[in-house]
Amino acid sequence: MKLILMGCEYAGKRTLGVEISKWWHKRNNTEFTPPPSIDFHDHFTVPWVVHAIGHEHHKEVSEKKILDLNPGLLEHFQRYQTDYHMQDGFVAKDADHWNIDWYYSDAVFGPLYYGFGRPGEYADRWEGVKHYEETVMEKMPDMVLVLVKAAPEKIKERVIAGESLFPERHEGSLMKTEDIDYILDRFQTLYDQSIIKNKFEIDTSSATVKDSISEFVSNVEPIL
Repeated sequence: MKLILMGCEYAGKRTLGVEISKWWHKRNNTEFTPPPSIDFHDHFTVPWVVHAIGHEHHKEVSEKKILDLNPGLLEHFQRYQTDYHMQDGFVAKDADHWNIDWYYSDAVFGPLYYGFGRPGEYADRWEGVKHYEETVMEKMPDMVLVLVKAAPEKIKERVIAGESLFPERHEGSLMKTEDIDYILDRFQTLYDQSIIKNKFEIDTSSATVKDSISEFVSNVEPIL
């Protein structure tokens, strides 16, 4: 299965991702490893740019130091991360390839918080999404794109309450509550204009985790 979960912070992407992993391992009679292990590549949003497992010796310091990079160098690093996950080892037909946000993260947050990728600039990330999606459709035509979202007031409520199964994931977040409406709109627009054919939305505003994974399975099974 090739899969991208995209969306705003506190929408529930990582929580849903863990449930997807449980379901997938059960479906394929393989062993599920609980968090902090995660089957998704979820290291594309600054400052969380280090893979969860295997990098414990430098993860904390690296995710602090990444904020010291100038926008030009940060842009290079983020482009490397995106391009790297287009390589043959990830896109092979018999390989699972699961990402959270991937190149969509830069398109939303780069112009807003990182200092690069604005319209008309070098490495315009909005234009970059078009290029990356064309590559995905060429190399991974069976990719599934899922927009995980919630109502603006619900996201704000979760932020204020610190409501998350992964509170450490939100430490050092660059997202500002006054930008949540805009961020949700940007992700929605990227999803709406996406050329990826297999796509659907999951709204977690009032859904339980059980509701959300059931909705995911019912939507993805016919695709698979």
